[in-house]
Formats: sequence, C-alpha cells, structure tokens
Amino acid sequence: MATVHGAIYEWETFELLENTIVEVNSTPPQSQVAKYGLYSFDLPVGVYILKASYYENGELTYYEEEKLNITDSGDYLLDMLLLPAYPKGDLNDTNLTEIVTVLGNNSLLQNENESKNTLILALAGFVVLVGAIATIIIWKKKKSSQKNELESSPYSLDYTDLENTTDNGTSLPHDLQQVVDIIKNNGGRITQRELRTKISYSEAKVSLMVSDLENKGIVEKFKKGRGNIIVLKEDDHQNI
Repeated sequence: MATVHGAIYEWETFELLENTIVEVNSTPPQSQVAKYGLYSFDLPVGVYILKASYYENGELTYYEEEKLNITDSGDYLLDMLLLPAYPKGDLNDTNLTEIVTVLGNNSLLQNENESKNTLILALAGFVVLVGAIATIIIWKKKKSSQKNELESSPYSLDYTDLENTTDNGTSLPHDLQQVVDIIKNNGGRITQRELRTKISYSEAKVSLMVSDLENKGIVEKFKKGRGNIIVLKEDDHQNI
C-alpha cells in the first residue's frame, strides 16, 4: 500500500485552495475535501487518475486531473495546479491553437472602423495568454521532475532538532521522539487522525514521520476504514 499526498494550488497566485474536492478512481472510488489545501490517499499498486475540482457559489471554477502510476509501496508526492474550468475542457496546446484561430476569425468580422482596435486587443490578450501558459508548463515540468526524484529515491524529512537516544540504542530526532511519546502516552496505539490533532505539524509531514518510524521498525501502521491506526511495537513500547 502506498500513500499519495500533496497540495492543491491556484494557477495564477500559487496559493493553496482550501476545500477542493479531490477524487481518485480506486476500487471503490475515494474522494475527500482538501482542507487547508492538502490531501492524502492510501492506494495499492496500479494506475490512477486524480481529479481536483474547486467550486465557488455552486459553480466549477478550477479543475485539474493527473495520471499517477504506483509501482510499489511508499510515499508519492503529487502537487496539483488547478486551471480555470473552461466549458470545453482544460487548457492545453491544442486549445491554444484553437484560441488563436478564433481570435483571427473574430478580428476579420469587425467593422473597418473597429478592426484595428480589435486586432490590438486580441494580440495583447494572446501575448498575455501565451505568457501564462508558458509559466504553467514550466511550473508543471519542475513539479514533475521533483515528483520523479522523490519516487526514485528515499524521501527525507527536514529534521533540524537534536537527536534523542532511546534506551535500546535507537537514535531519533526530537520530532520523531515526540510522535513516539504521544503514541506511548495513548496506550501504545493511536489513529493517524488523532495524532495530527496532538502535534503541531502539517498533515503531510505527520504522514512522512509515521512512515519513517515504520521503516525504522518502531511502529506498525494498519488500515482501518478510510484511516490508519499506528501501533507502537511491543519491544519498543517497553524500551523507548
């Protein structure tokens, strides 16, 4: 089982889009509201389509979908940049050619007295549109490159705190030790949702920290419904 998580951004301001609806065509299909602009799914190996939809006043305002190929267990980071929801679909290179054609045809239909102004406005809009699309393409290529690097190498957390040494000789960074202490004080087991409420880190970082502890053999993670239960292994429960 792999954990897929990431953030949802608005295409123009690159700000997080809260309350975006994120869906994945798993079996059965899953969907969630990305509070604070963050989402997370647990998925088996396979090829999936992730769709993100943002609504304002009951109307679809932004939309994007991404193809994801999960080849093994682990963590997959997939940030999504939502584009304006045009009636004929997402904006791409083919749509851009159609837009140029429409602009040219519209300019020919104007009266002679208005044709010059219309052409100037059309060209100005086209230049702005091309610049925006170029920015989006560069941004998406950069994020795709970052995603591929993450999938091909072990993830790393930005641990800056001093490490703590447990009784059994295992060295843990301060924030990982904090997670272990919370689980221990909760009777050796806790849901991942409850853990997030007791620690001052983002949902994405908590998920990475739990995976790190699992890789170190300190905790075990079990799927229950649409959430996870984190259990402190018995030996570590006694010694940490």
